[in-house]
This record gives sequence, structure tokens and C-alpha cells, in this order.
Amino acid sequence: MKQDYLPIIEKWVRAFINTMNSDVKDGFAKPGEDFGDVPKGIKIIFDGYGYNEDTDQDDDFNMLSFAVFVHKNSLTEYFPQHDTNFNMIVHRPSEECCINVWFTVKEDYVNVLPFEDMQNTELDHDFVIDVIFKIDGREEYIPG
Repeated sequence: MKQDYLPIIEKWVRAFINTMNSDVKDGFAKPGEDFGDVPKGIKIIFDGYGYNEDTDQDDDFNMLSFAVFVHKNSLTEYFPQHDTNFNMIVHRPSEECCINVWFTVKEDYVNVLPFEDMQNTELDHDFVIDVIFKIDGREEYIPG
């Protein structure tokens, strides 16, 4: 039986949004910025703005995209630094899971996309879900 981890990811993203740099909400952020509080062991980054049909650009400031990274060692260690290539994070599917999240500002709505449907990790899905629940169950909340 799989446990529903989506509310946990939503809680983490909401905490991140509530503590992040106002540049993200004001439309000045660049993908990859990670100025917000997260539980020890995970990484959350701003991943961009939504697509705007009127401008044909990714400049819909009402839609914010985030990536939540859970590393195989997230439960016991701080999140390891990503390598970058052309200012883009190099994802490590054999070591981590990336969970995509959309936040609609006006509606204050968080939409967590289940990672099982995305095929963006080589880690066992039950293992990742277990790590998420164990991180969330810890007493301490340390900005990572």
C-alpha cells in the first residue's frame, strides 16, 4: 500500500514559498534560485514561471514552478550540491528524485505532480516515499 506523500510535498513547498525571496513572487527570479526554508536533506528550487499565451513567453507570474529534490541520502545527510552546466542543474536520476510542483498565486493552489508518473528517477518509488515520510516525521526543522 502506497502512502500519500503529496500533502507533505505541498507543506514543504508552501513553507518554502512563505520564506523565499520576494523576487520570485515579483517576477524577477531566475530558475534555480533556492531562497527559502526546507527540511534538512532536501532541496527545493524555483523552476520558472508559467507559459503566457498572450506573450508566447514563460512570463505568467501567476504560475510558479518548483522542483523538489529528494536524494537517496536525504534522511541522514544535508543535500549534496548539484553540478551545473550552462547555469542549469544537472539532475542525478540514479541518486535522487525530482518532484515537480506548480503554485497558482491568485488561487493559492499547490499542484504536486506525482513523481511516479514522470519517470525522472531510477530510485525505488517505495524507498523515495519512505524517505519523504521519515523526513517529515523528524522533530527538527533545519533550513538546508
